Amino acid sequence: MSFLLWSGRAIGYRRAAAGATVALGCFVAGYLVVPERALEQPKWLLLSAVLFLAGLAVAGWAAAMGHVGVQISMYNVRIRHGLLPMPPISVPLRMIGELRSVDVQSSIGQRWGWTWVPGRGRAVIVRSGPALVFDFGGRQFMVSVDDPEDAIAALGRVRATAR
Repeated sequence: MSFLLWSGRAIGYRRAAAGATVALGCFVAGYLVVPERALEQPKWLLLSAVLFLAGLAVAGWAAAMGHVGVQISMYNVRIRHGLLPMPPISVPLRMIGELRSVDVQSSIGQRWGWTWVPGRGRAVIVRSGPALVFDFGGRQFMVSVDDPEDAIAALGRVRATAR
C-alpha cells in the first residue's frame, strides 16, 4: 500500500549543461597543460592537477544541483536534490504551516543551487519558474518543481481528511 500523494521534480538543463561544459573545459585544459616531460617541470604538473580537481568539483556540483525531486506522502515531505546519492531531506507534515506557490526568477548571481538566507530559510533552486514554499513558522524552505498547484491540492486533501 502506497501512501505517496504527489511527486514532482524540476531539472535545470541549462545550468547542468553549463556545468558539464566548464568541467570538460577544465579537463581539456589540464590535459593540454601537461608538458612532454612532466616530472621535470612540476609547476605545470601541479597546474594540471589543480585544473583536473576544479573540473571534478564543477562536475560534482552540476550533478548535485541539476535535478531536484519532491514527494508528499501522508506523513512527510521528502526533498531529494541532485543526481548524486545524497540523503534526502524529510520533514513531517505536522511541521508545515503553509504551502504556497511562487514564481522564481533565478540567475547565477542571485539565488541558485542550495542557498541559505539568514533569518528566512533555505532554498534549492535549479531553474527559473514555479516553486513551492514551505513555511515552518517563520522559516521558509523553497524548492523548484513543475506544477506546484497539484502539490498544494494534495496537501489540502491530507489536511481535510485529518480534521
